[in-house]
Amino acid sequence: MTSGAIGDLKMDGIGTVAGGVYRTVNINGVCKVDEDIAAQKFDVKGRIRIRGNLTADELDVDGTMSVGGALSAERASFDGVVTIEGGYAGQQLRMNGMLEVGGDCEADVIEGEGAFKIGGLLNAGTIRLKLQGRGSAREIGGETICIGKGRTGAWHALWKWMVPGIAPELKAGVVEGDDIELDHATADIVRGDRVAIGPGCVIGRVEYQTELRKHPSARIGEEARLHG
Repeated sequence: MTSGAIGDLKMDGIGTVAGGVYRTVNINGVCKVDEDIAAQKFDVKGRIRIRGNLTADELDVDGTMSVGGALSAERASFDGVVTIEGGYAGQQLRMNGMLEVGGDCEADVIEGEGAFKIGGLLNAGTIRLKLQGRGSAREIGGETICIGKGRTGAWHALWKWMVPGIAPELKAGVVEGDDIELDHATADIVRGDRVAIGPGCVIGRVEYQTELRKHPSARIGEEARLHG
């Protein structure tokens, strides 16, 4: 994707930079990009606003990022607040903070802690997230899905201070996968092979094939064992 790269881009301070295709982009400060931008390595420390699409092989954000279009990154690490108006696609996503995606969010592996809001489908082979705030998605799909309340971690005390009164909980329409572990979750349907419903869960219907484990405090409207 970086064929035709026009060199490296480095900015310290406050300013606006041109879009285009770069080998490396290093932003340290407050930056605005009015066009699409792509790079092999994209590193941000501070605050950046991109009006178009962002494409990167490696993306590292420490601070705040907003993307007006879609974001595609093979490997991404978010430490802070990231807002994407379009969709997200990649291979590995590590988040520590708040992620908001207007469309679908898809990767091979999604892990970390904090809070998230996905307008469409949250989909990955492996999803492991510890919630320090609210997590929501229309649908969640994957092979291994483990989402629950984070009880410790760097963001635990900070999140309680930033958003007081917001309980760490998951809200989703449908959660579907092979191995599913949930706690403090509200969902219409949970469907999987091996399913564990933990404390604080309110689930309308659970469909499972091999195993269903449930905490005594969990509330499940209907249970159905699937065959075949």
